Amino acid sequence: MPSIDGAYDRHALRRSIVHIGVGGFHRAHLATYIDELCRAGNTDWAIVGAGVMAGDIRMADALGAQDHLYTLVSRGADQTEVTTVGSIVDYILAAPDATALIETIATDDVQIVSLTVTEGGYPIDDDTGAFRADLCPPGSAFDILARGLDARRLGSGNPLTILSCDNIMTNGAVTREATLGAARSVDDALPAWIDTNVSFPNSMVDRITPMTTPSDIEWLETTMGVVDRWPVVAEPFRQWVVEDNFAGDRLPLEDLDVIVTDDIEPYELTKLRLLNAGHSCLAYLAALDGFAAVDAAMADPNLRHFVHTLLDVEAKPTLPHAAGIVLDDYIDELIERFCIQHLERERLIGRDRLN
Repeated sequence: MPSIDGAYDRHALRRSIVHIGVGGFHRAHLATYIDELCRAGNTDWAIVGAGVMAGDIRMADALGAQDHLYTLVSRGADQTEVTTVGSIVDYILAAPDATALIETIATDDVQIVSLTVTEGGYPIDDDTGAFRADLCPPGSAFDILARGLDARRLGSGNPLTILSCDNIMTNGAVTREATLGAARSVDDALPAWIDTNVSFPNSMVDRITPMTTPSDIEWLETTMGVVDRWPVVAEPFRQWVVEDNFAGDRLPLEDLDVIVTDDIEPYELTKLRLLNAGHSCLAYLAALDGFAAVDAAMADPNLRHFVHTLLDVEAKPTLPHAAGIVLDDYIDELIERFCIQHLERERLIGRDRLN
């Protein structure tokens, strides 16, 4: 079973973040940032994970059996690091009964409700960007969130930040539209309260997080002596850019490798035109040339030269300045990320998780 060996007292932490959608990416990203802040003594916040689908019982059972500890396996080109993450201290399964999650969102200690529900979890019309009630049935993420906000309004009324950690452009604005749409069907007074007391910062997240396989679990036990029902495998690289728009208290994010900014658009464009465009263009050509995996395609000199030229000559001149990012370094690091052999099995073209 994973252990943090007394790195910090998890039982003394405040349950200040509720995260809806505890999958591999959340556990390789936001949860690791909170864990590092706890280890450094820079926060007393912890995460309460939440699942809103019946299938989330698998995560509830896996984490519950391990006191909500889990192992992060960070696989780079040259080395593998193994870390136990302790920032998740509880897990609420809100299916079929969401009462406990609604009540938790309303508590004073909670400062942030974060989400990783992927694009399909947002009840938003793809063409118009407007809320769609038919995509927000009772018991869905935004229905529960709206009811939690209403309980908070009727209780302490304290402000709250809702933070999307999904790979969606202007995810804060999308989350706000979805939340306000769901709120209208809960109480007529709720949308106005949200406008005054709830913030929705945009954020940009990035870390390739392949699915955990039985061989990962076996490797961890055989090589490291750690028995973990559901470890997480990820690349070493991670990135988080967040808009400085918090309604209540916020974390000392500047203590970590987090960029806090007033304008997130330059960072979103950088990722879109370098990471996403580079990967897509590589995928098309590599598939035609018979390659099935990204790192195998990057081992071909012609394809590697194509990708580097695309990023350096075609994409880079179109990008606005993004403070804290050196584009030449970003491109070099991106090329290296595409070449990581350890992620080959889950980086089949068309199946990558490019968050």
